Amino acid sequence: MAQHGYSLMRGGLVHRLMHAAGVLRGHAHLSWWLAVGLVAVSLVPPLVLTALDGTLLPRSDGMALAGDYATLSRLLLALPLLVLAAPHADALLRNALRQLGHASLVPARRAAHLEQLLQRVRRGRDSPLPELLCLLIALAPVVLAGTAVNLLPGVADWRLHAGQLTAAGRWYEWVSVPIFRLLGLLWLWRFVLWTVLLCGLPRVGLRLHAEHPDGAGGLAFLGLAQERFAILALAGGLLLAGACVNQMVWLGESLYGLRHLLVGYVVGVTALLIAPLLVLMPTLMRAKRHALFRFDALGNRAAAVFDRRWQAAGADDAAATAGTADADTLLDHGDASAYADFSGVYQGLVRMSAVPFTRWNLLWIALHAALPLCPLALMAMSVDELVKKLVGILA
Repeated sequence: MAQHGYSLMRGGLVHRLMHAAGVLRGHAHLSWWLAVGLVAVSLVPPLVLTALDGTLLPRSDGMALAGDYATLSRLLLALPLLVLAAPHADALLRNALRQLGHASLVPARRAAHLEQLLQRVRRGRDSPLPELLCLLIALAPVVLAGTAVNLLPGVADWRLHAGQLTAAGRWYEWVSVPIFRLLGLLWLWRFVLWTVLLCGLPRVGLRLHAEHPDGAGGLAFLGLAQERFAILALAGGLLLAGACVNQMVWLGESLYGLRHLLVGYVVGVTALLIAPLLVLMPTLMRAKRHALFRFDALGNRAAAVFDRRWQAAGADDAAATAGTADADTLLDHGDASAYADFSGVYQGLVRMSAVPFTRWNLLWIALHAALPLCPLALMAMSVDELVKKLVGILA
């Protein structure tokens, strides 16, 4: 296995360019340096240029850069989060890929099929074409766009002057936004690679253990790995929150009027990010069904043996009471304890989930999507009104 054979992030055109430039060597906190550098490249020039133009600080005749919450949430929050989350996500996904190769999940006779699947994912990761396509998509709106339009209809903003892009606007459109788009697209490409891997697992021939204590046949670790993509829900929530704040401040939109959009986003992005795990549902259901058949047959034999032992122990107790035999009760044998243990295993099998994720995995992703939207409540009502409503609910 190659050094980065189990990694989804360490490969591709961008990774090779950074390695060739020496960026990946000698930095203990590389992600922090990259995040700071990208934020500086994306935001500092517009800050300087708008300060020279007089469109940096809030003004009465239009939206200044400091009052453009959509832009600030994109470049100050979402962009560095996508960079900082990558190493942690890659570490957990790498461990999940290693665990898939364990002999208890993939028999030795099927190991070649798993390796072929991993090779397919690695080829997609290392191919320069997908990342070149991501770059073209990131630049396409700038190249194909016609005349510049306002960020908000009818509201003058800092990017435009007399219908033309200012110097700050050109930097934002040609540099800042494409950088952010490229980061988001690279994350989406990794999500696609992970989805390809999950879709191929049922054909590998996994050997699932329906009685596994994780309640998912030994695949619950995939639900934990899927949580790493919750950063996409968080980044999207930050963009949506910034855009909604702009709508509320500059266009007078209400939080109530945006409720369908906000709820739809949280539900939709949670469903989208968890959906790849559903491809394993037939495999888990089949493993549970077969295990129930086996355990039912074993349970019938165990119950019959236990019943015979119970009747024999009852006869021994009667004989001992009459003084005709030594006392030998059911408690003198291990049958009761073994039968109780078998019953516990069987109940765990009955409760086995048909999907390799739990409600806590869903909640984790949903919280990442909803958390950036919570401050919008402060825009809709004052702190005093919010406290009164909370007290009214709790009292």
